[in-house]
Amino acid sequence: MKITHPQQHAPCTSPLPPGFSLVEVMMSMAIASLGFITMLGLLPHGLELSRNAASISAESRINQKLAGELQTATWEDLNWEGYGPTRYFNDQGIELNADEVTAEGADSFSLSYVASVQMPAEPMDLVLPANNPNRPAETYLRRLRICIAPTSNPDFDFQSAPDRRVTSYTAIIAKN
Repeated sequence: MKITHPQQHAPCTSPLPPGFSLVEVMMSMAIASLGFITMLGLLPHGLELSRNAASISAESRINQKLAGELQTATWEDLNWEGYGPTRYFNDQGIELNADEVTAEGADSFSLSYVASVQMPAEPMDLVLPANNPNRPAETYLRRLRICIAPTSNPDFDFQSAPDRRVTSYTAIIAKN
């Protein structure tokens, strides 16, 4: 009868499974750090895109609010020339009370946008249909410009402001 003994390890080998070498660890750290650096490099671009999207959303909300008010206003209420009254909005496009914004010691951090509606002195030549040049300008349509400036200055002057500081939207109002 032959007795078998469990297999003995050679004295120079370890019974543990082999691990990662220093070179393999360093290579994996280099690849991971390259990925992290790339992600950190994209972070400012992502923040800028997020800021632009929030600004576009707030300006769109302001434009919709003012255009809706102009559509529901009576024709006689639309009687000013040049820029109308200045309106104030926060960073979400929600209107602020003018008394709170212009008061002494008011919280200027909440003011983010200033808006006004420009009504031309002479009606813009809005001709319908567009392919008939002999037709006179419409008297029951009025084209207006909604001007929005991203500023916290309640005394913002739309007339002297450069065009790149003011975003303009056109609205056509019909006489009911």
